[in-house]
Amino acid sequence: MIGIEEQIDLLKLIGTEMKKQTECVIIGGSAMLFYGLKSATKDVDIVFFSESDRKAFIRTAEDIGFGQINRIGDYKAGTPVIMERKNARMDLFINEIVSFRLSPGIMSRIKEKHEFGKLTADIISPEDIILLKCATDRAGDRKDASDLIAKFPINWDSIINESAWQTQNGKKVFSVFLFDFLEELKETYKAEIPNGIIRKTRKLAETEMMKALGKNKIADLERFSPEPKQR
Repeated sequence: MIGIEEQIDLLKLIGTEMKKQTECVIIGGSAMLFYGLKSATKDVDIVFFSESDRKAFIRTAEDIGFGQINRIGDYKAGTPVIMERKNARMDLFINEIVSFRLSPGIMSRIKEKHEFGKLTADIISPEDIILLKCATDRAGDRKDASDLIAKFPINWDSIINESAWQTQNGKKVFSVFLFDFLEELKETYKAEIPNGIIRKTRKLAETEMMKALGKNKIADLERFSPEPKQR
């Protein structure tokens, strides 16, 4: 586990030692540390914009004692390079986190930046932390999302619009994940989510499910339809 002071010290150390100027996005529990909503997180989650930036970060992390715990061949789209040193762990992504992609909208909502030597860290917005937690769906995600909703005036229109972007550019059923996630937050965690937002996300989810079912039906018809007779 790592707290905010340890996280800042780690980013300062790596940023001071880096040879090139690099920008990254801090997500998940690591971002929540900056917002004061967590006392500790088990790993530092960082997203880079290019492989060259991630490699530059990895080389510097190795210089200060971090080692990779997954093989190069294990890396697929949306999966991180995992690095560890003693009790500190870092998950290093490029552009995509599981089925969630960095988008122009996400970058436009970043309001907090920190400079650590040659490392610029952009802190993802509360709205996008909620969306990302919907995509990853790990233990504690719902509690984290409800804490964000309780503390910040959430821009729900941004969440709806980003869900539509993610559906079009990433996971095709992203809106279904979002609807299930928000409905459980409202019902189980009593999160203050407007009923209109639940209705909108339900409509988006139903629309995408109908599209998916429609494509499957067309595929089934094509697969089982008889071959045209040769004249």
